[in-house]
Amino acid sequence: MKKVTRLGIVVALAGAGLLATLPEAKALGFRNADQGAAATAQGEAFIAQADDASAVYYNPAGLVQLTGTHVAGGSYLLFREIDFTGATTAKMDKFDFLPHLYAAADFGLEKWRFGLAVNAPYGLSIDWGENSQFQYVVTSAKLTVLNFAPTAAYQFNEHLSIGASLNVYYGDTVQKFHYSPLLPGSRFQFDGNGTGLGATVGLMWRINDQHTLAAVYRSPFSIDMHGTAKTSNAGPFTTAGDASAGFDFPQSVAVGYAFRPTKKWKLEVDIDWTNWGVLNTVRLQSANPVFAGDPRSTIPFNWKDSFFYEFGTQYDLDEHWTLRGGYIFSENTVPDSTFSPLVPDSDRHVFSVGFGYRSGRFEGNLTYQYSLSENRTVPGTGALGPTVAGKWESDAHAIMFTSAIRF
Repeated sequence: MKKVTRLGIVVALAGAGLLATLPEAKALGFRNADQGAAATAQGEAFIAQADDASAVYYNPAGLVQLTGTHVAGGSYLLFREIDFTGATTAKMDKFDFLPHLYAAADFGLEKWRFGLAVNAPYGLSIDWGENSQFQYVVTSAKLTVLNFAPTAAYQFNEHLSIGASLNVYYGDTVQKFHYSPLLPGSRFQFDGNGTGLGATVGLMWRINDQHTLAAVYRSPFSIDMHGTAKTSNAGPFTTAGDASAGFDFPQSVAVGYAFRPTKKWKLEVDIDWTNWGVLNTVRLQSANPVFAGDPRSTIPFNWKDSFFYEFGTQYDLDEHWTLRGGYIFSENTVPDSTFSPLVPDSDRHVFSVGFGYRSGRFEGNLTYQYSLSENRTVPGTGALGPTVAGKWESDAHAIMFTSAIRF
């Protein structure tokens, strides 16, 4: 009972802190793959290892490797730069942070483990300012999806384990743009929020001390964002009213293989498929004809499915220090026909290095990550025409830390 109470208090306090610092996240599409410093340092090639509390997110089946009670938390600190060169130029420099929290406990049981994740697996944050050539498409936008995931895992034998999470999602979004060039100073804004449900299932098969296979499935889910749309300083068209927009989020499947040449050294490769093809069109629904009749109330995505190819390694120098490195190739999800400054995606190369330190009940991990998007030239033949036609370049630097304590 003391373990249950202590775990509940820690999770409640840390969860409140996470909500108080609600993140603005980066986008891979707009899926946030970086949810733990140890995993991120290995290029997210972690589902066949998943041997810390972040297993609640990466692969619930990995929880069976933990004993006692573990609580871990940290943050992903990101600086992005996006450059556009077309009929005019535009530049966005932005700093964001993305916290995460995990808890896991065995409650004295031999084969069962239980856990909880509070993190933000989807989100985007864009701010082009008030004067870019995109001002009548978007000046700023934010989408944050929090995931609350109670989790259970079961170990069938020394080789095979399975885990599952119920994902309770809370979404919040804001979109802003200039309303009309005929009404200088006019603005549009939509604020909405909503909830959704999904599930995650993970499997881990430890063939022997050297070879491990794993698979993780995340279900699709939808969130209807209910809120208010309004215009301001738009003369006779200034108005406000109830509005909503439905977002479809993709299912994903990841498979991984870990090889340990020695007890101290691990190599892993994962392949992660995301079903972005479900994201077709987002429509702003409103009884107010001012909003319903605006062509910008319909945002075409028509994205395509894509893969992450993830490679990572971990080496234990001694009982205290661990070194890690990784690489990800992330496929572009956004076709030219619906390319938008909301999500200026392209093929991406992500490099990471990090280290961990363990002493007694404490463990800390620190990671540096560099993300380089391949230069992309967008023709003026898509839905936004010459507005987005030109050359797009971007890169990002990130620091991630995760601290954990074991009771």
